[in-house]
Amino acid sequence: LFDQFDKSDNVVDEYGLCKKLGPEKARRQLQSHYETFIQEEDFKKLAEMGFNHIRIPTGHWAVDVDKDEPYVPYLSWQYLLRGIQWARKYGLRVMVELHTAPGSQNGWNHSGRYGSVGWLNGTDGEANAERTLKIIDTMVSFFNKTEWDHVVPVFGVINEPAIFRIETKRVQDWYRKSYKAIRERNKDIWLTYHDGFIGLNSWNKFFTDFSHTVLETHMYMIFDDGLVQMPRAKQAAFPCHDWRNTLDQSHSGASTMVGEFSLATNDCGKYLNGVGLGTRYEGTLEGSSPGCDTCNCSSVVDWRNWSDDYKKFLKSFVEHQMDAFERSSIGWFFWTYKTEDHVNAHWDYQLGWEEGWLPKKVYDRQHSCS
Repeated sequence: LFDQFDKSDNVVDEYGLCKKLGPEKARRQLQSHYETFIQEEDFKKLAEMGFNHIRIPTGHWAVDVDKDEPYVPYLSWQYLLRGIQWARKYGLRVMVELHTAPGSQNGWNHSGRYGSVGWLNGTDGEANAERTLKIIDTMVSFFNKTEWDHVVPVFGVINEPAIFRIETKRVQDWYRKSYKAIRERNKDIWLTYHDGFIGLNSWNKFFTDFSHTVLETHMYMIFDDGLVQMPRAKQAAFPCHDWRNTLDQSHSGASTMVGEFSLATNDCGKYLNGVGLGTRYEGTLEGSSPGCDTCNCSSVVDWRNWSDDYKKFLKSFVEHQMDAFERSSIGWFFWTYKTEDHVNAHWDYQLGWEEGWLPKKVYDRQHSCS
């Protein structure tokens, strides 16, 4: 979708995509993507892989679009429901997750709009936060119906609010407010709240009075230069010690879950840091320096050129993550199931499953932390 534009078009997120294309063309292109990218066969395959839950990220425009927003309204909602029906058919349960908030909760492209944080921040910050509550109310009320509640037992309240860009207390107050509002509608659905990148130990006892609640964290190696430069043997073992220790020290009053992780030990994936931006690995991302004198993304992104030793490392690394996260939290979600044309192999579970560096059955693994 984004390859059709020149860099000068500055189309870097769904907001810009829809604005540039206009409502009719944007709808056609997005509908074509939704129709073809994920099919029923994918849900069947996920069940065969041994998964029991899948996480489906959802933009707020699936439920509500303001007159000043260019997003295609409601289109993705029908495909969300189609996916949930396929999940039901193959015995899978779904975590529906609100991936974006009006105004943007982190300023990153996957929040819908790249740039400033306008959720709980700025002139419209409070209005955007209130609007988010109404969107959540609509979603939770819908999935509270008998037809849906058993197949959607988990709801992700908001993805990755960047608390280092928002006053912590404002986010915490909003978490409390959202919890109270949701429980008025649905007392049983499990709720996940993201740690906001301030660390699990920053939430000690915060969720003590919350029921059926999970504190979600996302664990990636690629955003820490020290970890990226670590020898592979130490990288493979890292989840069993450091990440387990981090999870074990969570005393928030809620369960803990790793809501995202991947195979990546560098940030070379296409559009990973954003459309048109560079990488830390090569030192081309603003404010970064190369990970090494010879670091070159072209040598690591093409999985067809990976050596057998590297594939063995990947399998050890991913299985150690799975085992560590299961031992020290209630579970995990891998990000993501697949990428277009397998362009980001380190983030592509389907490709790894087909090529052998991910387990054929997710519960039948060769490597563990013991």
